[in-house]
Amino acid sequence: MRLLLAYTAEDELKPLLPLLNGEVARGVELEPKKVSVDEVKFNHGDFDLFFIHLPLFLYVKGVKVISNGAYVLESLGIEGDNYSSVCVDSSSSTEFYLVKLLLNPKAIPKRSGDCSRISREKGNLSELWKEECGDLPIVISLIGSTRLSTDDLLKLKVVIRESASIQERKGEIKSYSKELGLKGREALDCFFKLCKKRGVCGEVTYDLL
Repeated sequence: MRLLLAYTAEDELKPLLPLLNGEVARGVELEPKKVSVDEVKFNHGDFDLFFIHLPLFLYVKGVKVISNGAYVLESLGIEGDNYSSVCVDSSSSTEFYLVKLLLNPKAIPKRSGDCSRISREKGNLSELWKEECGDLPIVISLIGSTRLSTDDLLKLKVVIRESASIQERKGEIKSYSKELGLKGREALDCFFKLCKKRGVCGEVTYDLL
């Protein structure tokens, strides 16, 4: 089974590297293609699989996502004091929504110029997240599909979990990227509850396998 996978950041591929380099061979071959968050938003039907940022659940209907291979962070923040303008690739990215939900609901996305930048090192957003959601990870994106059947995705889960397990043993990823588990699922719920509470999101439904 050869599948075209759209991804938006190199770090999203970390759990999948053993599968991509042939270390895990289970009859599944992924063809990764780097795209923008907005391309996933508008052209997700062009791909068998795609990494979907959480805000895109508002726009991509009928998506099934799996609990394995997620892009999860423990630290996230902003470099600089300009919370009114934030440098991001897309206004639909999870990172930008977290800025709106936790720091400034009127924040403006900019691609360049006078704007603060998202940081994986500085953790001021992480601390605000903990105040709202407790000791839960920050889930940025999940592997989803509108093309594949539930049966195919369940088979894929096993393969991706095996690949991610290798990466976890190597210390390349945290356990949440291998399997979201209860805390990872609670993190999704908390994000969308907070989004609705702030008046940014409406009702969100998704099928998590």
